[in-house]
Amino acid sequence: MKYLAPDPHGIAAEHWRAAAEGRLALPYCMACAAFHWPPRAACPRCGGRPGWRDAGGEGRLAAWSVVRRPVHPALRDEAPYAVGLVELDEGVRLFTHVAAADPGALRAGMRLRCEMRATLDPAIHVPVFIVEGS
Repeated sequence: MKYLAPDPHGIAAEHWRAAAEGRLALPYCMACAAFHWPPRAACPRCGGRPGWRDAGGEGRLAAWSVVRRPVHPALRDEAPYAVGLVELDEGVRLFTHVAAADPGALRAGMRLRCEMRATLDPAIHVPVFIVEGS
């Protein structure tokens, strides 16, 4: 699968730096001890100033869709592919590619784990979730 490169700067820069190192880093508020996503200047729960912490990278498939008409010409030959909401064990939901040999075999609640994959810019990696055991 080809992956488009996000802008690795701005408020999520630490997330993209960690991804290039093979880690899933998410905003974490020390005041209320909670992860959140997307990154914000203040914690959405308590207003505290978040830092970054590595997440375990495992979770369950909450919802998904099979893309048959790619949204970008570079992905034309990749369809069909699945995108979905993965609820991490830390309670955060990420919208991401769900790599599966057969997107039709995906089921709600399936256990998934994160892998970092290179984008069209090989210096930038993105989190992708795969079915555990594959």
